[in-house]
Amino acid sequence: MGKQKAVSKDLTEKILRECHEIYTEGEDCLTNVADLLGEKLLAPRKKITVMLMGNHSAGKSSFINWYINENIQRTGVAIETQGFTIVTSGKKRETLSGNATVHLYPEFKPIMKIDGMANYIQTEITTSKAQQAELVHFIDTPGLVDGDMKYPFDVNEAILWTANMVDLILVFFDPIGQALCKRTLDVVEALSEKHHPKLRYFLSKADEAGDECDRQRVLMQIVQELCRRPSLNKTCFG
Repeated sequence: MGKQKAVSKDLTEKILRECHEIYTEGEDCLTNVADLLGEKLLAPRKKITVMLMGNHSAGKSSFINWYINENIQRTGVAIETQGFTIVTSGKKRETLSGNATVHLYPEFKPIMKIDGMANYIQTEITTSKAQQAELVHFIDTPGLVDGDMKYPFDVNEAILWTANMVDLILVFFDPIGQALCKRTLDVVEALSEKHHPKLRYFLSKADEAGDECDRQRVLMQIVQELCRRPSLNKTCFG
């Protein structure tokens, strides 16, 4: 079994490396072709980048902790995640601040221009090998709430900018909390305009939503609310 996993990992890394070369190697590489057409094309990285977003206490950080099998992100009822955290794998456990994060990921330098963002982006490096965690970058974003909640930076702008840099966007809806939070729905609608192929929706904490009828009722309410948004109805639900 261990040998099969090693072969699978080597094959995955080989595929990612060859895909990267198609984008970057030679005069006819895809990034050069895109430049000639006036388009910006990001070469695939050796790791898949996944952004998690959703309402407050929707389970984003808990999902990351579960995936890497390590309690690297704080979780709880309080709003624990107020900034952006990149969770990645490395040779040793380490926490990097904003400047160190940008040094490691220079493609994120433009996000530092968002007022107040510099102090609210960091990287958590884990040594976990669980579920091929070494092939994934996770980007944990602040939980979204309505009302008088004040963020130290323009969280909507930061999420929309980051969406350009990721391969997949996981949207978590918490049936117990603020699943229909207006801010969450506004951001999802804005994301769907440009990034709808990347979006995936999850009803988190479904086991806490009562019986099967209760879960179906909550799911229908969320879908109905999303479908009231013209762009979401068009691009995500047909």
